[in-house]
Amino acid sequence: MGNFTFLEARWSDLARLGDLSEKYVYSDPNTSLMKQGMLAEVMVKYMLAYDGIKEPEHDNTHANRIRLLKKNDLLPREINHTLYILRKDRNDAAHEGADEGEKALNNLQLLYGLCVWYMQTYGDYNYNPVGYIQPINITVSLDELERENQELEKRNQTLLVELERIQKAGKADSTRRAMAYKKALNVKFSETQTRELIDEQLRKAGWDADTTEIRYSKGVRPAKGKNLAIAEWPTNSKTGNGGYADYALFIGEKIVGIIEAKKKHTNISSVLDSQCKEYARMIKPEHEKYVLKQYGEYKVPFLFATNGRDYIKQYEEMSGIWFLDTRQQFNTSKALAGWPSPQGMEQDLERDIVQADKKLAATGYELLQDPNGLNLRYYQIEAIKEAEKAIAEHKNTVLLAMATGDSVIIVPSQAKTA
Repeated sequence: MGNFTFLEARWSDLARLGDLSEKYVYSDPNTSLMKQGMLAEVMVKYMLAYDGIKEPEHDNTHANRIRLLKKNDLLPREINHTLYILRKDRNDAAHEGADEGEKALNNLQLLYGLCVWYMQTYGDYNYNPVGYIQPINITVSLDELERENQELEKRNQTLLVELERIQKAGKADSTRRAMAYKKALNVKFSETQTRELIDEQLRKAGWDADTTEIRYSKGVRPAKGKNLAIAEWPTNSKTGNGGYADYALFIGEKIVGIIEAKKKHTNISSVLDSQCKEYARMIKPEHEKYVLKQYGEYKVPFLFATNGRDYIKQYEEMSGIWFLDTRQQFNTSKALAGWPSPQGMEQDLERDIVQADKKLAATGYELLQDPNGLNLRYYQIEAIKEAEKAIAEHKNTVLLAMATGDSVIIVPSQAKTA
């Protein structure tokens, strides 16, 4: 009895694709990855139909169907991330033909979590899963694979009729939507899958990132004119994964950042104070040529820790990207909503915080008080002085109460560099 038989009563085609994903996970990992991706694609079609949403009239691709669910706020971020991983790895298996045994096995468990979520959202709100069981290794012949593919093709012809029937009666349901977001929190990612998500996030920010290919062990090194996120960068540290930083960020031939990636459900707020700082201290002697500058005890200016989860204010310690600027000892770690671009990082590195402090301290208030200048009132001057004091003391924020009764939060780090 396989992991996906619980789908059989309601969605026999999904159960069949899940069974095939298990059956081929050892003997033909690429086929398993393709079946996993097919299951996810058919599931998305069902989701649109149940919510009464027609598939795109133009460019009706799996990616655009997913975007349609997101547009209608029907796709929790955890499920969106899961669908991205399964879609990407299916495409890689089909086009690149890589032997992805470990990935197929890891993704199979992720697929199981997706199917449990789907059952609890579109099938039975009270469904209690029995838990994932590692499949046994069986040998499957090519003839059997061909026969099963033919059976799936026949099923696809009747699926269109069924989806049309469901879509006509389907409609968005607030209870179902609430259940979707609640149950999505149970979907868990491995560190490998988390890195796939981070790769994509870094690429969108302008970095060249690919954990599989752009890695130190494959001979990738910093290069002029490139913004590389090189995976598994070795250091002399004894902590973590044998002293290997998950990513080292390079602008040209200079190391500007260290990233530590943790599993999705890991509390990441404390990671900067352990592994990241240690990696930034323990750059290997042969890599000193990549060091831009020494910042106290650190040889890397920017440190990051993340679990790939989108930033959520209410769960800061469990989401977003935690960041530390090591260039000044008074800096503290904070959560970011997204990754900085190479261009933005270069701009930050060009700013001289010490000089900015000196310039601020030396600037008087004459123009602000001059009747022929801005002619500000005394309480406005006092507010400016308090804001400058917060900047000089390197506070993260300062709250100003306005005469109108409103309040304004000033971020000194942004004011200083504006």
